[in-house]
Amino acid sequence: MKISKPARALPGRRKTGAAKMEMGLKQPKFKAGAELRERVLEAASRLFAEAGYHNVSMRKIAIEAGCSTMAAYHHFPDKNALFRQLCIDLYDEFATLHHKLSHVADTKDRLKQTMRDFIILASKYPQHYRLAFLTPPVDEQAQELRVKITRPIIAYFQENLRLVLPAGASDAVAEERLHQVLACLYGMAVMLTTHPRVYGLTIEKAIQELNSAFDRIVSL
Repeated sequence: MKISKPARALPGRRKTGAAKMEMGLKQPKFKAGAELRERVLEAASRLFAEAGYHNVSMRKIAIEAGCSTMAAYHHFPDKNALFRQLCIDLYDEFATLHHKLSHVADTKDRLKQTMRDFIILASKYPQHYRLAFLTPPVDEQAQELRVKITRPIIAYFQENLRLVLPAGASDAVAEERLHQVLACLYGMAVMLTTHPRVYGLTIEKAIQELNSAFDRIVSL
């Protein structure tokens, strides 16, 4: 079955606030509440992914979001808070996805569908994915947050993977297979969200190859 790439929730590359001001275009007015907060998050995600976390200031984020710097600070006290929220948003969405698969009776099918959803989510939010998984934590608090959020996700894979391994597989073998599955999953997501043309990847092909790799790993 062909899998259609979901429409991005994050908007495509638009004229930034700075570009609009240079061209004399009128800046749009946005609500000061949830709508503006979301625009600040989207702007931060784009700029962090394109320029690097350390090369982006709150002022640049505010210009990209089309608001004043003070308005951006009203929602987020600093860049670290933005970084942490972006990570939380992505992890939360993935956690929601795999909880919805609890009704799938076959454990192997459940794991494959979880990996499928992970790949689709990474493709849907490539900037968020690169920021959350490829960017080093900006401070100790961000590191602790990443560990806290990812621990239940890893435990989910660990628990379900143990059920599909051959009976009598040792704990050492189970841990090795877990690392191999996660390496394939993260690696495929990285190739798909960075240079898919270089690797000749589409979402469909990535999921197909991931399923094939998963079958070989659990049968070793």
